[in-house]
Amino acid sequence: MCITKTQSGLRSYYKLAIAGSAAYAMSTLFSAMKPILLTRFLEQAEVVESLAGLTVAMPFVGIASAAICMRGYLLRAPYKGIVLVFGSLLIGLELASSLVHDNLLVVLLAQYLCGISVGILMGTASRYIAMTNNPGQLFGFVDMMAVFLMSFMVYGVGVSVEFNGLTGGYLFAGIVSAIFTVMMLAYRSDSQVLVEDDNSTGEFIVGVRQLTTVLMSVLFVTCSGLGFAFMFSLARSLNMSYDTAGTNIGILLFLSAFACMAGGWASAKFGPVRPIAAACVTCALGWCAAIYAPNTELFLLALVPAVFSLQFNFPILLALCGSLDEYGRWASVATPLITSGFAWAAILAGQIVEFWGISALAPATAIGMSGCLLLLWVSRKT
Repeated sequence: MCITKTQSGLRSYYKLAIAGSAAYAMSTLFSAMKPILLTRFLEQAEVVESLAGLTVAMPFVGIASAAICMRGYLLRAPYKGIVLVFGSLLIGLELASSLVHDNLLVVLLAQYLCGISVGILMGTASRYIAMTNNPGQLFGFVDMMAVFLMSFMVYGVGVSVEFNGLTGGYLFAGIVSAIFTVMMLAYRSDSQVLVEDDNSTGEFIVGVRQLTTVLMSVLFVTCSGLGFAFMFSLARSLNMSYDTAGTNIGILLFLSAFACMAGGWASAKFGPVRPIAAACVTCALGWCAAIYAPNTELFLLALVPAVFSLQFNFPILLALCGSLDEYGRWASVATPLITSGFAWAAILAGQIVEFWGISALAPATAIGMSGCLLLLWVSRKT
């Protein structure tokens, strides 16, 4: 008994690429919404920074919680059934949030459940990707496509919020979620990777290497997202409108998608350690320059290394965690955990800004990247 690691053909492989891109794009939708809605909550709902950060972070907290669900039944459940159930739940909750955005408690709960739905969809897609012959390349591709789509979604969310405030932002999310759910259904259950070994759903092997690798990955996404959480606030402080900021940042994110494939190539060429270390250093320097930028030109220029480093490193981290076991179980669990770093980024950034101001995000990012380098060293020594 074994797990079949080859696809039935190129058509099935391409369908998995489409489905994986859609699943990952659901999480980048949250990323696209986060800085815009955070700023809008501060302006429209007049809440403190920490509460606004918590509100936009709840989807990522839900994604982290989904890691607990990726055991037992969900590892055996039919692919199509998972997509239909949790895709429909996501759509309904986003549309509901557009109607009740003035009730923060309800929005927090709804967005938390949205995150759980997306985490389960991402974990499911990641498990099938991890069991293909070329998981690193496929992770790089789906992440690249998700970032490409994110660049358009940043602009779309910006226009929607400019037109109809928080209602427009969540309505946009509901419509986009419906499109991505249909895309995921392109990969049908009759073409899925066959799991024939019941032992593949057994206990995880948990050791120092596994724990430090996943922790390092989560910490990198968290600290690289500190500045991202307040990116539109930084742009607004430089007298940029939502529309202008959305357009410029959207173009930047579109171009940064190529860094995903570059990360996959660098990992194959040099191994994961050196590319990850280089991304940590570049990310810290980029965000320090962006946060202290005195004008829009330097701000947008500094965002290039800051944002590109995250896109470069993300598929490397996913493939590295996917290599921790043979059956894709660590991939299904690590993916929502890594993505949850965006939640901790928004929560932590809100606290930092509330108590020390937005400029404190620069040294916080540098300290976090130093911690990533330390964990990377420990994981490679075990």
